[in-house]
Amino acid sequence: MTTHLPMPAFGPLSGLRVVFSGIEIAGPFAGQMFAEWGAEVIWIENVAWADTIRVQPNYPQLSRRNLHALSLNIFKDEGREAFLKLMETTDIFIEASKGPAFARRGITDEVLWKHNPKLVIAHLSGFGQFGDEEYPHLPAYNTIAQAFSGYLIQNGDVDQPMPAFPYTADYFSGLTATTSALAALHKVRETGKGESIDIAMYEVMLRMGQYFMMDYFNGGEICPRMTKGKDPYYAGCGLYKCADGYIVMELVGITQINECFKDIGLAHILGTPEVPEGTQLIHRIECPYGPLVEEKLDTWLATRSIADVQARFAELNIACAKVLTIPELEHHPQYVARESITQWQTMDGRTCKGPNIMPKFKKQPGENLARDAVTWHGYRRYSEKYWL
Repeated sequence: MTTHLPMPAFGPLSGLRVVFSGIEIAGPFAGQMFAEWGAEVIWIENVAWADTIRVQPNYPQLSRRNLHALSLNIFKDEGREAFLKLMETTDIFIEASKGPAFARRGITDEVLWKHNPKLVIAHLSGFGQFGDEEYPHLPAYNTIAQAFSGYLIQNGDVDQPMPAFPYTADYFSGLTATTSALAALHKVRETGKGESIDIAMYEVMLRMGQYFMMDYFNGGEICPRMTKGKDPYYAGCGLYKCADGYIVMELVGITQINECFKDIGLAHILGTPEVPEGTQLIHRIECPYGPLVEEKLDTWLATRSIADVQARFAELNIACAKVLTIPELEHHPQYVARESITQWQTMDGRTCKGPNIMPKFKKQPGENLARDAVTWHGYRRYSEKYWL
């Protein structure tokens, strides 16, 4: 069981063995990143708790690509023995559960290091491995982590907070597991001593929500939420409506403000005490002209097409982008040029489309092995037979 499985060598993590135990999004997303960058990734699915993502019609084809699957009850005698044997040749083990679930069942870090002193262990949970006794054992999902971290309360509209979507905390936490495990592995290869990482989803989101929190922690200022997608502080920044759809823009910079104000009929306020020379941002609250800037921008944009606005803003060097609909993505020239959307064959013979590997490594690129359906499914069948 501990011999490395046959698979093509590719990517910057070729030769690395990663094992993860988890369901749904956060833990598996970490495993997916490793797999797409060339690591041999073995997903242990608990036979007692099936992965709820399996009921989704299409997402599993993306989130489980490049993975080897193993059904195993880690906490039963035979399953535990097989699991610990597998750990002997594993570089990184990631488990996603409620707090110290593995330790409560006798699989502590020390037990794992007894079988592999160099093992990197990443524990991913909603509230961490320790803390106030009320929290570490609680279940957590994306919205729980957002709500508990102060991230959710900052999002939404001025009238109501809303969670960032889709499943932001899961993906941020998964990426944190990936990057922190690689950081630990770098040190392990220097010291020869394993590492254990405690990733609390709410702490990940606390860190992601840091920008405006710093004003509260160091002065007591609470940032308001957005109003209809517009930046809570700065005029000319955020979501705006044109005659034929939506754009986002960032009115930032001395020249950008000067030229934009001339276009929208506000040249007369340039150089005033409220908008002195050298102004790079218009504060919608502190500047008395903030509401007027928004009113003039809304009026100017509403009478123009997105294409015309983009052309003019390009001349003024104002950052701007059309808000693309999902159907527009696939055939957008930038997406086509970079192959941002790809397709592959599923194990049941269907053609599936979805996001390509990211980021793009120049010398050791990641791969979607399912694009070569015959070869990869052959490896998958070999692997399934091998694990029996």
